[in-house]
Amino acid sequence: MDRNGGAGTYRLVVRGELGDRWAGNFEGMQLTRADGTTVLTGEVVDQAHLVGLIQQAQELSLEIVSVEQVARAKQGGT
Repeated sequence: MDRNGGAGTYRLVVRGELGDRWAGNFEGMQLTRADGTTVLTGEVVDQAHLVGLIQQAQELSLEIVSVEQVARAKQGGT
């Protein structure tokens, strides 16, 4: 695993066009709907956060089509 621990911007695609009421289940993620799917896009702080989002989708019986890291978090030196 990289030094960022999986942090970055992720895109999770689930089957079905979810309504806005579902947004609360995926706090911090932007929902966009297209072609029978919903795309959840947002910042993920670490691997545990990503796993939590995937588990939340599974608990809601959503079919996950894909999970993709679209940008890595920038490393900052403090």
